[in-house]
Amino acid sequence: MKAISKILIILCLLSSPAEAQDKVDLLFRSEKILASGDTTRAIDAFSETLRLFPQSFAASLRLAEISFSSKKYTEAVQYCNIALDITDNLITSRENSLKVLGLPPDSTHRERRFNTDQAYIHHLKGIIRIAQQRPVDAEHEFRRSLALSRDNKVLLDLSLLLANQGRFEAAKKLLKKQLMSNNKNSAIRMNLAALYKETNNIDSAVLIYREVVRYDSTNQWPYLHLGNIYAEQVELKKAITSYSHFIKIDTTSAEVYYRRAVMYTDLADWKNALHDWNKTLKIQKSADGYRNRGLTHFQLAHYENAIADFDSALKLEPDQAYTQINRGYCYYLNNQPKLALNDIENGLAIVPKYYLGHYFKALALFQLRKKKRSCSALTKAVELGLKDEDIDQKLLKKCY
Repeated sequence: MKAISKILIILCLLSSPAEAQDKVDLLFRSEKILASGDTTRAIDAFSETLRLFPQSFAASLRLAEISFSSKKYTEAVQYCNIALDITDNLITSRENSLKVLGLPPDSTHRERRFNTDQAYIHHLKGIIRIAQQRPVDAEHEFRRSLALSRDNKVLLDLSLLLANQGRFEAAKKLLKKQLMSNNKNSAIRMNLAALYKETNNIDSAVLIYREVVRYDSTNQWPYLHLGNIYAEQVELKKAITSYSHFIKIDTTSAEVYYRRAVMYTDLADWKNALHDWNKTLKIQKSADGYRNRGLTHFQLAHYENAIADFDSALKLEPDQAYTQINRGYCYYLNNQPKLALNDIENGLAIVPKYYLGHYFKALALFQLRKKKRSCSALTKAVELGLKDEDIDQKLLKKCY
């Protein structure tokens, strides 16, 4: 009989099945509207759900998230507070119910779920505070979230917040502490390595990036950062090796092909540079990519290909003076002096003090048998800094 009375009390404390179903139906309808992309109607639907069921954590959470995504930060914070109040009320109500029944405090999955929900809300509220440019409040919310649940996403956001404030040592300490309990977490290690690099502790950064690779051989990102470090240190072959490891894992990054192409260019390895410029442009077309591939074709004496790439670059960015001048020089080398002169003069109109431009103009004019104008352009180039040893000997003899 005593057991039956306890069951009756519990039933009285719960919502009726019909009421619970009504809430589920309203939430489902609201979610469906949100999924359709109509945030205005979704806000109305979730607001109606919250009005009818003031203890609906799901409705308040969604309203907080939608308000944040709509940059209505004050409203987002208010809905976060409502969600926190709801979970507090649920926890208190449950504790009181158990006390009435003479049962011990709850340490079950449901109780842990309440903590997880609250941790999520504090995390969201911290992100909102960052958007509001309130870093102190953001840190407070992140730390409250971590006190409830040690979530790596929260920890990483907090470390980033500290780093952005210049509190690098505090950020490092936070990440190191987390690594003690989760030694193989790649995201934590990656952020710690970035902090070491930011504070110019390059050796430690390199060591940690290598540890990430050791624990997770399918993670391409350490290779990108290692390549960048080696590039900054002008260890070009090491940089190429790191970028190549990245490409073995991920062949879709235009950035990494671009970076490796630059390394090959610095080594005057034109064939491999051309291969990577081709890959870069296949993934992502850009004026910079076409310009660099054009320069590589120029180094290989593929002048028509160089002209075609400079054409493509100028279609995307018409005012690239140096690209116009470089195309003009390729026209000169391809025995097309009129086209060369037109491009070079157009480029010099934008960068009149570029001495190589005036030298190329002199060469094009010389090819057109316009000696006086050619020598005048050469004189201008020398005045601006061109050295005698860099001048074509035939042109030099004609003018001096």
